[in-house]
Amino acid sequence: MANQDFVGIPSQVDTRALNRGATDFQRLRRGLLINYLVLGAGAILMIVPFIWMISTSFKPQAETVSFPPRLFPINPTISNYIDVFDRANMGRLYWNTTFISVIKTVFNIYTSALLGYIFGKFVFRGRDIIFYILLSTWIIPFEVYLIPLYLMTVQVGWADTYTALIVPEIFTIYAMFMFRQFMYTIPTELIDAARIDGAGEWYIFHRIIIPLSRAALFTLIAFYFMWNWNDFLWPLVVISSHDKYVITVGLATFVGEFWNQYGVIMAGASLAIIPILALFIAVQRFIIEGVVLTGLKG
Repeated sequence: MANQDFVGIPSQVDTRALNRGATDFQRLRRGLLINYLVLGAGAILMIVPFIWMISTSFKPQAETVSFPPRLFPINPTISNYIDVFDRANMGRLYWNTTFISVIKTVFNIYTSALLGYIFGKFVFRGRDIIFYILLSTWIIPFEVYLIPLYLMTVQVGWADTYTALIVPEIFTIYAMFMFRQFMYTIPTELIDAARIDGAGEWYIFHRIIIPLSRAALFTLIAFYFMWNWNDFLWPLVVISSHDKYVITVGLATFVGEFWNQYGVIMAGASLAIIPILALFIAVQRFIIEGVVLTGLKG
């Protein structure tokens, strides 16, 4: 009898463990199901306006104001895209915005990577104080120094020029901070070994640091190209010539003139997002890796 009781105890314990495991698994499944439902609902809320924009860009004018509204066009047409190129001079807007965005992004990323390397891998007196002073300027809204910046731009003769759109925004605190955080993931011993072999600091930066920072590099390139492409307030203030408008200002002006041409407006908006969408698709595999590796350290 005692032997039977002794043998029966592990069976009861195993059964209880299995029951607890099954209960935990059911809770996990319910939690995952709820998460997927919430994320799916959020994805639908975000994708429907995008689909509506694309669909409306192919609708004739009569269908854009029809009631009840239809998600997809009955008689699709590309006339809206032809009209937006003719009326809004979309080719010129594309060239201006691409030129400004590429130049600004290159300067933003290069200067920020260089400063991030300095603040992350060099030790000198006052390093942290200088870094936190620079970082504190991040909290100042652009609207606070918009007017002084515009007055300075006018005084040096840069008003209504591409220079005014590029030079004031060459340096960026956010990218510098992200690169500085990423530098903590690069072993200092690797840099020391390169110095022992006779490599100079510029060689180390361009041949070692930059290649190893690929994840952060592509992530910030995607972010800053998107932000530079969508920049609106500063180009609106400093640029007055129509042939120098960027795509955001040009489309805003176009909307003001053709406010009831919804198909043409949506065609212009659809064209405006193509470069950003293409860039995101190209570098999406680096974005999560870059965000994870630039987590707060140090």
